[in-house]
Amino acid sequence: MSARKSKPESQQAARRMLGLIWILQGNTFHGLRLKAIADVTKQLPGTTLRDLEVLAEEGIAERIPGRDDYWRLTPRLVQLAVAHQHEMAAVQARLDETIQRYSRKPT
Repeated sequence: MSARKSKPESQQAARRMLGLIWILQGNTFHGLRLKAIADVTKQLPGTTLRDLEVLAEEGIAERIPGRDDYWRLTPRLVQLAVAHQHEMAAVQARLDETIQRYSRKPT
């Protein structure tokens, strides 16, 4: 038995869903068909569909309206990245202010 198969089912499911996120990235406009996603993941379409539905319930993936067999990522992950970028900018501003305060020559 391989190390991968010995992992608990929950870990396998989590890995499958993370894999789906990587597969869907860069396909936001046109999306990917369920069969194409299943082929890339080497999973049965039923398993892939269940995993995509979990991601949809969490607001991470969605079917493209009017093209129900096509899936894409929602804006949620981009929003997460933007929030992280704003946080890092705020931290950098505080760091820059501290460096400026401590690097001034005393008067």
